[in-house]
Order: sequence, then C-alpha cells, then structure tokens
Amino acid sequence: MEQIYRGFSVVNAALQKVEKVLGCIALAVLFVVMVVNAALRYLFQSGLNWSDELNGFLFVWFGFLAAVYAMSTDSHLRITALTNLFPKVVQYLLRLVMNVIMIVMFLLYMKPLQNLMRTLPISNVMRWPMKNVYLILPIAFGVMCVHILFNMLQDTVTFLRQRRDKGEGESK
Repeated sequence: MEQIYRGFSVVNAALQKVEKVLGCIALAVLFVVMVVNAALRYLFQSGLNWSDELNGFLFVWFGFLAAVYAMSTDSHLRITALTNLFPKVVQYLLRLVMNVIMIVMFLLYMKPLQNLMRTLPISNVMRWPMKNVYLILPIAFGVMCVHILFNMLQDTVTFLRQRRDKGEGESK
C-alpha cells in the first residue's frame, strides 16, 4: 500500500504543478489582455473587439483550474463542525463516503458533457469552436476524480498509520 501511495503521490504532485502553471498562464493572459484593452480604450478610444470574449474564455478555464487545484490540496469547502464530534473511525468513513459521492457525481456528468460538446456553436467574435472553451469541464471533472482518489488513499494511509501507532502505543 505504501508503494502505491508513493507512486500516486508523485502523479498527484505533477498534476498540481501543471494545474498551477496553466492557471497562472490563464490569469496572466487574462490580466494582460484586460489592461491592454483598457489602455487602448482610454488612450485611443478604440479597444480590442475580441478581448472580452477571450477574457470570458480564460475566466472559465481559470475558474475550473482553481477548483481542480483546490480539490488536489483537499481545501475545498466543507462543514466539519458536526463531523468533528464523531470518533476518528466515523470521520474517516464519512470522508470516504463523501469522496465516493463526489466521484460518482463527476462521472455522471461525463455523458451529458459529451453530448453537450457535440452541440456547441462557434464563438461570435473570435470564431473559435466553443467546445474548445468548455473542454475544461470534462478535463476538470476527470482530474478531480484522480485527486479525490489520491485524497482517499491518503486518508486511508493516515488512518491506518494512526491505528497502528495507537496499537503500538498501547502494547508498550
């Protein structure tokens, strides 16, 4: 189990780096295009007609990349006030069940997303296929499933280590 955990940990860390880089690129391009367009409008009373559309596309990508990264670091929103009242075993099982529910929900979205991708039009100004913009949805859901699986494995390893250490502490 430890070997699987280490291998999965390497994959998870590599995905996190890619997510950070793509997110930073999307945010940087969004910022530069927005500032250049504002400067052009202020200085020359004429901006880039495609900048708003591109910024909308980049905002979608940035938002989903941020959600994927939050899932990878297990820092998404959750309410722990109630679950912290339970024993560690119950907390572990509740997290496991919630993670399985999230994976099932993400996987259930895949078929409708596939159907949606076939029907998306071309953007008005830039003439880009909208499926390229919304391709982030199935990518994000798939990568989130990988991160959730890693989080489940990490929870299991941590839980088993704590149980083992507790058992060793009692036997001394």
